[in-house]
Amino acid sequence: MNSKFHFIKKDFSYQFSFTIQDFVKDWSLVRHHNLYLTAPYLRAIENSQIPYLSFLYVIVYQREIPVGVLYFQNIEITNGFYFQDTFPKELKKRITTKMLKSLCGNLLVCGNFFATGENGFALHDDISSKIVYDVLKDLKSVLKKTKNPLGSSFTLFKEFWGNQELVIQQTLDKKYHSFEIDVNMVLSISNNWHTFQEYLGDMTTKYRTRAKSVYKKTESVKAREFSAVEIKASQSLIHELYVSVVNTASFNMVKFTEENFYQFKKELKENFVFTGYFLENALVAFSTACFTDSGLDANYVGINYQINKSMPLYQRILYDYVQLAITNQVKELRLGRTAELMKSSLGAEPVPMKLYIKHDLQMVNTLIKPLVKKVKPSTYELRSPFKKD
Repeated sequence: MNSKFHFIKKDFSYQFSFTIQDFVKDWSLVRHHNLYLTAPYLRAIENSQIPYLSFLYVIVYQREIPVGVLYFQNIEITNGFYFQDTFPKELKKRITTKMLKSLCGNLLVCGNFFATGENGFALHDDISSKIVYDVLKDLKSVLKKTKNPLGSSFTLFKEFWGNQELVIQQTLDKKYHSFEIDVNMVLSISNNWHTFQEYLGDMTTKYRTRAKSVYKKTESVKAREFSAVEIKASQSLIHELYVSVVNTASFNMVKFTEENFYQFKKELKENFVFTGYFLENALVAFSTACFTDSGLDANYVGINYQINKSMPLYQRILYDYVQLAITNQVKELRLGRTAELMKSSLGAEPVPMKLYIKHDLQMVNTLIKPLVKKVKPSTYELRSPFKKD
């Protein structure tokens, strides 16, 4: 089957494909600052061969000039999806046997399962965001006609920062069901912080002492950055550490393979930072981070929890993220969801995250409305570590 499809409209045209390799040149001509929409990052995800995950890439043209890109990921949803142990209990108990058939199918995501934020599209300023809906309509039509397994039932837009609103959300608010998930903890990097010591200097005595204590208790742990070759050589152990953390999470739709971190370093080079933590020459933890859009995203960690019981290894990783952000003078450090209390002790503040979902069938779309309303962010406590002005 042809991997590329071309549509011509009155004011624009667009093509879509199932592999980034068809589009590398034109894709790279669309101006944006989102690392998660660059061809190297998308190639790394694709080359990792994650089970049950497929992709769709769209380039929008105006007078044959690339002016926008859209990125979709697709997974199949079966009965087992709703009954896995980590599926939210509040939703699970409301799904009846009758409902199951309607709730199974494919989930087409405009965005990225593995990166928080608005990572599904980048359009030039003079291009209307409504083009996204034209693309989706044609996309679903051709998938249905070709009987492609990527034909979707659910469409999800993930995930929008709650401290701002994009134009596209005005339409999504009318046509889709919106819901919020756990907040993203974000630390704004002060212009006055040129060193980690200056950051600590803005803290109250209590939290400055706590930070120093974390480093004192983990002084036997040595950290160093990995090259792609080093990641490849240790990828089995790295994956084991990654899985140990993922399995403690409340819910994960898709998991990385052993290849992912190697592929990221290979493709993204200095924009992807992989740090290994060693105790007596044994790898006991790792962290990953990406530089994107004037910020640093703390992506994934892997930890030997037996070691973490005897020393504050995870807290050490968090403080090291702060050091990395300050050293590189980024505007903000995005620490992600979970562990809100601990991350607020570093000075991070919560930012709500909003998603939108819709089913192709109106009957099912009506059915899922009360279910979506039950999806709520987790409750959390916060700390205020900085001195008051």
